[in-house]
Amino acid sequence: MNTLSLAEKFIIPFLVLILLYLKPTRRCLATLDTFFHESFHALLSLLLGNKVKEIQFKESIEGCCKSLSKSKFATTLTALAGYVGCSFFPLAIIYAIEHRNIEISFLIFAVFALVILILYIRNTFALVWTMAFAAINIACYMIPFSLHVKADILYIFLCIVVIENTMSLFQIAQIAFTRPKNSGDCTLLHKTTHLPAFLWAVILNGINILAIYLIISRVFFAQI
Repeated sequence: MNTLSLAEKFIIPFLVLILLYLKPTRRCLATLDTFFHESFHALLSLLLGNKVKEIQFKESIEGCCKSLSKSKFATTLTALAGYVGCSFFPLAIIYAIEHRNIEISFLIFAVFALVILILYIRNTFALVWTMAFAAINIACYMIPFSLHVKADILYIFLCIVVIENTMSLFQIAQIAFTRPKNSGDCTLLHKTTHLPAFLWAVILNGINILAIYLIISRVFFAQI
């Protein structure tokens, strides 16, 4: 990923990590991961022929996607989609940066956010955040500043999702071992498959580690 300098590849994740743990900025930035997490649930549910009723996410960065599923198998796949989607989604951003599809990526994000907003988002915080995210992406698409700066912004998106998804999975694993009935998607996966919630937490964390390995390989070691 030669568009970014080596210094940027190290400094940007470090700055994002700091901002994610400062209260004034955490809520706005970390919600990016929540938005995509719940949207991936909704997308896969639709692809499986199910009905999506509503997407919610709050200032506490918690979220949920309410859908009606036709089978346990469909419910299982939908439950997996959030964390697995966020684990591998950064690879799509890397592809866009590597192949100079940077500006079109902002347009895709803006259109995607507006479609999700119109069809499924109803609570106030989620409406305001999604409109702001769409507006930021429209601005990045339309304002003629350098592609290098726009690549930096995409890389910031990537870092937010990677860091927040990883931290969420660590927290879910801890909850799955101590309070398995309160472990979110892992609890749902236990209900549909009868495998223990903590085992699903281990599986999801393993998938995420694989994705991080692929991401680091592309960002720091791939020769384009």
